[in-house]
Amino acid sequence: MKTRFTPSVLSLAIVVSFGAVANDYASIDTYQGKPATQHTIDANNKLDKTLPWHDVSAFERSTRGLIAEFGDHDAGILKNSFDHMNVDDVRADRPDTVNPSIWRQGQMNYASGGLYQVTDGVYQIRGADLSNMTIYRSDNGYIIHDPMVSAETSAAAWDFAKMHLPAINGEHKITGMIYSHTHVDHFGGSRGIYESGDFAKDAPIIAPADFMKELADENVMNGNVMSRRGQYQYGLSLNTDAKGIVDNALGMGIAVKSGVTLVMPTVDIVEREETHVIDGLEMLFINMPGAEAPVEIVNYVPAYNSLNTAELTYDGQHNIYTFRGAKTRDSLAWNKYLTELKMRFVDSGLVDNIHAAHSAPVWNEEGTDTNEIADYMELQRDNYGWLHNNSVRLANHGVTVGDVGREIDKIIPQAQLDTWHTNGYHGSYSHNARAIVNLYLGYFDMNPVNINPLTSVDQAAVYVNAFGEEAVFEAGMNHFESGEYQEAAQLLNNLVLNNPTNIEYRAALADTYEQQGYQSETMAWRNTYLQGAAELRTSQVTESLNIASADVIANTPTTNFLDLVGVRVNGPKAEEAGLAFNMSLVHPDIDETHYIEVSNATFSHLPVSELNLDLPEQVDTQLIIHKTDLTRVLVGEVTLQKLVEDGIAGIRGDANNIAALAATMDEFALGFEIVPLIK
Repeated sequence: MKTRFTPSVLSLAIVVSFGAVANDYASIDTYQGKPATQHTIDANNKLDKTLPWHDVSAFERSTRGLIAEFGDHDAGILKNSFDHMNVDDVRADRPDTVNPSIWRQGQMNYASGGLYQVTDGVYQIRGADLSNMTIYRSDNGYIIHDPMVSAETSAAAWDFAKMHLPAINGEHKITGMIYSHTHVDHFGGSRGIYESGDFAKDAPIIAPADFMKELADENVMNGNVMSRRGQYQYGLSLNTDAKGIVDNALGMGIAVKSGVTLVMPTVDIVEREETHVIDGLEMLFINMPGAEAPVEIVNYVPAYNSLNTAELTYDGQHNIYTFRGAKTRDSLAWNKYLTELKMRFVDSGLVDNIHAAHSAPVWNEEGTDTNEIADYMELQRDNYGWLHNNSVRLANHGVTVGDVGREIDKIIPQAQLDTWHTNGYHGSYSHNARAIVNLYLGYFDMNPVNINPLTSVDQAAVYVNAFGEEAVFEAGMNHFESGEYQEAAQLLNNLVLNNPTNIEYRAALADTYEQQGYQSETMAWRNTYLQGAAELRTSQVTESLNIASADVIANTPTTNFLDLVGVRVNGPKAEEAGLAFNMSLVHPDIDETHYIEVSNATFSHLPVSELNLDLPEQVDTQLIIHKTDLTRVLVGEVTLQKLVEDGIAGIRGDANNIAALAATMDEFALGFEIVPLIK
């Protein structure tokens, strides 16, 4: 069995001078990581010898169908930022500071960079952003599927595509746009397409049912904490180099960290499956929610014998739990969805290619007996099914949520280890197994000590006070020198939590995180370790990708915005103020009414017009404001007070209730501590 990243068995040799390697950590702008130690080099070289380097099929798929490379075009800004990559000799080119498996994944993603033909009538822009943009030819133009992360990137990608795709009736008309699901890399560039000047007036924008609700649930109510956690998962303070970001599993990375946009869908796929004809092109959409995303659609295009699997397949194991934070995904449903797609479209011979939002397509080769698509989907499916079944099996043997990740790593089937596209680049076997057990059984492992655990800082104080700082530090460094990384980090983390301003402790903990990052196969593990090391050394937090952009807020249903209001109400402040009132919020422009009660330091609300409920006879306060004007208030264009003064919005009853409520609401700062910071 391969040696994967298991911190307790990784070795690290430390020379006396290692902790004092010259480096300037005064600014994140000049930040540089340290070299790999000899034990990190040895561990990565050992893994290198077990990997299936003979299998280069993913590289062949990544370059197949090339129409044009980006070159110096703006669509190639991301690929050109990874110019340290060299796919000519992937194995020999690997730096000491990178796990060989994720280095190969990065090289594979780097191999794509331009416009590609999947089959006649189906094209992809790959390598311009984290996700692929698929382009379908229709009778009078082109349909855009998943317009990437930002308007700037999608506009450049479409401009590049127009240079190489044939004009239809003398133009490159966009006849439709599809969002497969609610993650930002599948809708964030929508305005770059919509405002390109090519978007047809009657072109539909198609999304799965409940798209806006689930988008708001994930990106608005928890937007601040997800953005901060995302800095760790995606390593947003790190350089793009061999000591920083080398890959983002699904693709090289995010091309532009601003400009997230959203053009509202005009057509919802409500039924389990629906057939739509878009400018003469027939598409079958199938809702497959709760697996990779809360809502998601795949689509089958009979005319092109093509199946777009959205993000249910990609060249790697996906997240069941994502570090940035989101609802835990259902791996059993995922397994069943892939079984259905395989039976309906692959085994039946209805498709000769599958393509997706990430990675290169998979084709069946004419004249051979091998069904490459079936083999690919079988391994993808079995990856999630095996992980689900064995995680739950171990739980039924009494393996706890905290231990199941270690146990699952010991029994990974050889068939999965020997296949590149089931490796844990985005989601690891370990953290996914813990997510599966948590989904069914929750966070509590039934050990009574964990019923009401001490806070992290108090736990650290217990250990440090029991043994003394000097003894704990000496023990930590002994583990460090012996190559027992996780053990060293456990002790050093207690020291830092107990004494966060001690530079020696912080530096030692950063060193342990860094080397663990260098040995990690999973993108989120590598980036999180390295981001933690960077913040320990610099005590600086950089800007994050703002998913809750003005476009997203403008299109957020008011009920989801009110969910956020409830979260922002500071319970102790509301209790001290003695807030107790009810109110209604009326949007006359869309004939929508919401009812709100503030009681017992709690904010509760319902969309009464949607539920056909009557308001109480007595309402203390009523706010009348157009939804469009509420959006202007939320994005900071105007104040509610100004709208009321100008007669654009109105308040009936006790206006002081709104002011009193606002006075209890927290502002969320992005730069909260994850590792302790020196301020």
